[in-house]
Amino acid sequence: MQELLYSAAEHFKRGKSLADQGDARGASIAFRDALLDLHAVKPQRNRDVLLAQVYLSRAEIEADVDPERAETDFRLGYSYARTTQEPHVREHAERLRELRLASRTEKAAAGQANGS
Repeated sequence: MQELLYSAAEHFKRGKSLADQGDARGASIAFRDALLDLHAVKPQRNRDVLLAQVYLSRAEIEADVDPERAETDFRLGYSYARTTQEPHVREHAERLRELRLASRTEKAAAGQANGS
């Protein structure tokens, strides 16, 4: 099982690197591969921390491409982040939550302005 965690971590690192380079499709595939490995491992702290990171990262890159998947990924990542109690993962989740709320508020305000 440890090999799967290492493999998932490598997929996650590759996904982050691809996302940083602007390759959202490649990053999404790497994140998917990480999730496949992680869901094959029995629940444990390291697995859950990585699950939170992968889901939150995929939610960020999929927001404009597939908003429905991004919402699901955000919810899963946020849930894992809250249960792991890992400070940096929790901070990432809270930062994303605040950005999502601000974005929704802006969209609602723009919709009201256009409807007036």
